[in-house]
Amino acid sequence: MGIWKESLLVGVPTIDAQHRKLADAIDELMDACAKGQGRATIEKTLNFVINYTKQHFADEERIQTQSAYPGLAAHKKIHADFASSVMALKNDFDQNGPSLGLTAKLNTDLVAWLIQHISKEDKKVGEHILKNK
Repeated sequence: MGIWKESLLVGVPTIDAQHRKLADAIDELMDACAKGQGRATIEKTLNFVINYTKQHFADEERIQTQSAYPGLAAHKKIHADFASSVMALKNDFDQNGPSLGLTAKLNTDLVAWLIQHISKEDKKVGEHILKNK
């Protein structure tokens, strides 16, 4: 059972496809954890999330700029805060290696952020874009 649900669709194909990729990466880490392989998968997941956030946030912010989304500044701040928290997890990994605590934190933080951010913030973006087409 994955974390992706159709209710997370925002109606913008590029954004939806990228969100699905992040959900898939989280599912992969959760699967690895269930098999006792979370520590081995954490670096791969962290590197994916770091690269993902750079690309996805840039794409999403570009789309928001093109559509004159009024909440762009606040949305960019949310993105920057999340990117900082991911880098803190990466720094923890680099200094302390893969731990069960770090794996659990990565899992819970990513899942909570993904669902909350899409459900609240990205849905607003989707509604704005679809309304102003």
